[in-house]
Amino acid sequence: MTTLRTLLWFALIAAAMVAAVWLAERPGDVTIEWHGWRMDTSVGVLLLAVAMIAALCTTLYGVARWLRHAPGSLIGSWGEGRRRKGYRALSQGMVAVAAGDSGEAQKLARQAEKLLDEPALTLLLSAQAAQLAGDREAARRYFNEMLEDEELAFLGLRGLLMQALRDGDPTKALGYAERAFALRPDTPWVVRSLFDMQARAGKWLDAQKTLQSGLKSRLVDAERGRTLDALLLVERSRAAERSGGDMDAMENAKAAYGLAPERVPVAYRYAELLLKRDEARKATRAIEKAWAVAPHPDLAQLYLSALGEKDPVKRVQALTRLTASNPDELESHVALARECLEAKLWGEARRHLTAAGGKRPVVRVCRLMADLEEAEFADGEKVRHWLARAADAPGDRQWRCTACGAVHERWQAVCDSCGAFGTSQWRAPDPVAGEVTRDEPPGKAVIVAPAEILPPER
Repeated sequence: MTTLRTLLWFALIAAAMVAAVWLAERPGDVTIEWHGWRMDTSVGVLLLAVAMIAALCTTLYGVARWLRHAPGSLIGSWGEGRRRKGYRALSQGMVAVAAGDSGEAQKLARQAEKLLDEPALTLLLSAQAAQLAGDREAARRYFNEMLEDEELAFLGLRGLLMQALRDGDPTKALGYAERAFALRPDTPWVVRSLFDMQARAGKWLDAQKTLQSGLKSRLVDAERGRTLDALLLVERSRAAERSGGDMDAMENAKAAYGLAPERVPVAYRYAELLLKRDEARKATRAIEKAWAVAPHPDLAQLYLSALGEKDPVKRVQALTRLTASNPDELESHVALARECLEAKLWGEARRHLTAAGGKRPVVRVCRLMADLEEAEFADGEKVRHWLARAADAPGDRQWRCTACGAVHERWQAVCDSCGAFGTSQWRAPDPVAGEVTRDEPPGKAVIVAPAEILPPER
């Protein structure tokens, strides 16, 4: 490119030289008469004069154009400097918020607001700085101002939602979550927050609609969604029964059982309503199906109630039929041991408790062994031995919230400790480091991974 430009310049110089030589070889005179004035000159001088006049006009035009645009350029340069300073204050303010420096964040937010005439950029920083400083009223005011801007409305709603939760106002928080969901129904945190709040407020049908939206947009795993839907139907069944809608209660319980028959609360609810309708055979079949995958003491007691059997030996026989689908499970052995104790079948009770205990029996097994020693032999020393072992035994299975670890006496859909929905599982406490689990030989420890939020209810 440089070579081409050099050649072009040489060509122009050569052309100028040729023209000069041509004019020199052909001299001529030019006479100009104008209003009584006469001027005689050569052609070369005339051409030089024309070139000088053209150059002067070009220079004057450039000066005039510069004078016309100079004020605007100066003002634009000054405004650009303000914007640069404003953006610098904005970015430094965000860093101060991240660092937790409330004083610096507020100072930089004021600078950015003063330098930048762009509320969309400065409102968020101002709100976060106010939150960091503990000025809730100012933060709320900034977030409300953000609602007036279409681009910032979503962020404003999130800020107001978090503020309402910190203030302990779930009603306002739910309202903000609903508005955020209307703006962006495919945002994961919006779906989760709205679902949790609706469930916490007992709005089971609304929570189901939110869940279906999450499933449709694939924000919720299909398996997890199936379980959540079934548990919501259980709660709708209970609510319908409380309001006198027995038919709706049964329909919701049946729908829940169709979705997740292996879940203890689902199977229990369905069988419970079947018993109230004098459909004992259907109830026992539902319990037997659940016991095969999720044995639980409540299911065993409901099963015996469905059969209506009072004779202790026949109750043992009935439980034997129930537990046949899962005979090696801890709950199967414990349920049979209890009934064998009632029936005074000492040998069978001891066999089941020995099988249930393994190397390190849990608290329930130790206490039942103490009851057995007292009932069969009245051996005070062995009773004290088993009670002492119970004090140091691994914890029993209980309904535990997998979100916060709270223990509940009975299953409940919403944890009354942390407010999480569907996190209650029938499980033992996590073993301490180095603890040998049941049925494992000494020296071999089983590492138990933390349970997930939902699967499975045991």
